[in-house]
Amino acid sequence: MLETLIRRDSVIRSGGDSSTIERDARRGLLRRVAPGAYVPTPVWQALTAAERHVIRVHAVVPRFGDEVVVSHESALALRGFPLLGDWPERVHVIDPRRHRDKVGPWAHQHAGPVGDEVDVVDGLRVAVPRQAAVDAVRRHDLAGGAVILDHGLRTGAFSRAELEAVAARRPGVPGSRRAAAAIAFADARADSPGESLSRAVIHLAGLSKPELQVRFPRGGSLVGIVDFWWPECGVIGEFDGEVKYRDARPRRGRTPEQVVIDEKRREDALRSLPGVRAVVRWSWADALRKDPLVAALRRAGVR
Repeated sequence: MLETLIRRDSVIRSGGDSSTIERDARRGLLRRVAPGAYVPTPVWQALTAAERHVIRVHAVVPRFGDEVVVSHESALALRGFPLLGDWPERVHVIDPRRHRDKVGPWAHQHAGPVGDEVDVVDGLRVAVPRQAAVDAVRRHDLAGGAVILDHGLRTGAFSRAELEAVAARRPGVPGSRRAAAAIAFADARADSPGESLSRAVIHLAGLSKPELQVRFPRGGSLVGIVDFWWPECGVIGEFDGEVKYRDARPRRGRTPEQVVIDEKRREDALRSLPGVRAVVRWSWADALRKDPLVAALRRAGVR
């Protein structure tokens, strides 16, 4: 992916003609991603939003010199973290030389010390995951914070104690309360961004706290491991991400139709187990809109 990034100054140093780059950009053959940096338009159109942000990071950050550190959501993008909502248009860096933030068309330069150790990722100086996550979570609501922190805890990028230590070093900065709430709420057992979002929606709606990733039945032959379980009312909750139908890897050689049939059989088997009164399924759209998810759980008997 990064090999598709075309830098005008590199072309000139190698004896190329920069006017060709500018002409191709005017014709729509190249996409300008930063001053003097371009990507072939077909390549850009095929990238995910996270991949586009990574390209922007590599296009923008070298312009600021060796003192800056990639931070916030930009550091998370380089490490493959998920994000709820859109990736920022601007690249985020910490510049210890600055006394106040500077927000420009291509970058948000945060003033202040780097604050923690620094890693090198693909040749760039990058804030360590715990620092980047806390800085980013200060800017997000509980759902957005859960998506970031659940992923980091699940993959071992950091521990809760490490997050708390980072947050404690700057207790009065804007967003500190949001970060503290998200750190306390985070759970490594959430298995996907959709489950993290769903947990936040359930919590903010005042519904009782579910158990996560529960094996059914507790003993004997496995029927399934469910995303959410409310034992007091016998309700199973399942976040139904579309990736299992569209992505070949989760399908493991099955057709999308066979996946649907297998899911139906699994759900029927779960419903037949002692103590299970209902199985509630919901989609990304239901969780993002909140009300359909909450209403479905309440109809099933979740208090």
